[in-house]
Amino acid sequence: MVVFKYLDQFVADADHKAIYVLALICGAMIIDFLSGTLAAKINTEIEFTSKVGINGILRKVASIILLLFFIPLAPLIPGGAGVGLIYVLYLGYLMMELKSILENYKKMGIGTELFEDFLKNIKKDK
Repeated sequence: MVVFKYLDQFVADADHKAIYVLALICGAMIIDFLSGTLAAKINTEIEFTSKVGINGILRKVASIILLLFFIPLAPLIPGGAGVGLIYVLYLGYLMMELKSILENYKKMGIGTELFEDFLKNIKKDK
């Protein structure tokens, strides 16, 4: 498929893979924030305040800055282990964002069992 051929160029080497996963994290953060905002608007049991939203945005910006900080540190770790550690950190963070998105969907009343089972299976394999 054309889409997969296009995406292959982004994971051609280790440097591109880290940036690609970081871009996925950023996309997941945007979806998480939007779905959380929508869940708070739909679900009357959730208090919707601008302070909570601003704090969420600030936490996500701080997280991205921290994740970016680790990119230039990775080559300093001997034996190429730094790149591996970055992948573990990034994939773990991506899984946390996906879990948060699923929780927001649950709050909206959307069934997420299929995706929760998928995430549980991923955790079992590791």
